[in-house]
Amino acid sequence: MKTKAAETMEEKNWCQGCAGSVIVTQEMMDQLLKQIDHSSLVSDDIYEKRVNICQSCSSLQYGTTCAYSGYLVHYQAKWKQECCPFPGRAKWGRID
Repeated sequence: MKTKAAETMEEKNWCQGCAGSVIVTQEMMDQLLKQIDHSSLVSDDIYEKRVNICQSCSSLQYGTTCAYSGYLVHYQAKWKQECCPFPGRAKWGRID
């Protein structure tokens, strides 16, 4: 028999609008990133800075997902044309 806390934890791993888990592994993220046109990506240094900002943001959910955009931050942070969707003041911006 599951405890109420265990049931609650399981529920938090599922997106209410989706049929699947919102938990994304590093392996899954690596597969997504392999499919990108690399000329549209930021440098590894900029990527790491963006991800670190996202990791310290109170709007990060499940360690992977931005509460404002719904994007996977490790994916969104790779793109030059993307910016932080934080309301009122983006924490990192686009690169032209």
